[in-house]
Amino acid sequence: MAELDGAPAVVALVRRMAAAGLEAGVVWRTSRPELGLLEVIEPEGELHHPLLGLAAIEGEDELFVCPCDAITLAPDMIRRLVDARAVATDSPLCGVWPAEVRQQALVWAREGRSVQALAVDLARLDVGSIGNRNLPTLAPST
Repeated sequence: MAELDGAPAVVALVRRMAAAGLEAGVVWRTSRPELGLLEVIEPEGELHHPLLGLAAIEGEDELFVCPCDAITLAPDMIRRLVDARAVATDSPLCGVWPAEVRQQALVWAREGRSVQALAVDLARLDVGSIGNRNLPTLAPST
């Protein structure tokens, strides 16, 4: 719910996806009525793992997925990833995920395996840094 572009980051990213021509839903651990009209898919269970978001998305279509901490992800970057059917080089959780790979996500999360390992066979595209609000900013060395 950290602010980005004057709105909760997740809302700002949904707006950026819309600007790239995509419809968006949100995978969230608990209901968030303050998100307005966004579709919220709630993963089940107590396990905490980034792959649970992928596991919560049902269907047979490939989908563009991104974490809500992707603070520098811009509409043109999204379009490039979608057009290439690829995941971002610096963050494979961000990009196009085929249904057959997403369906493995729950098993991999339960086994404690990484997003990197699950994405190993996906096409990669360097679109620049998508950012990560969860990483500390390092002060410049003096």
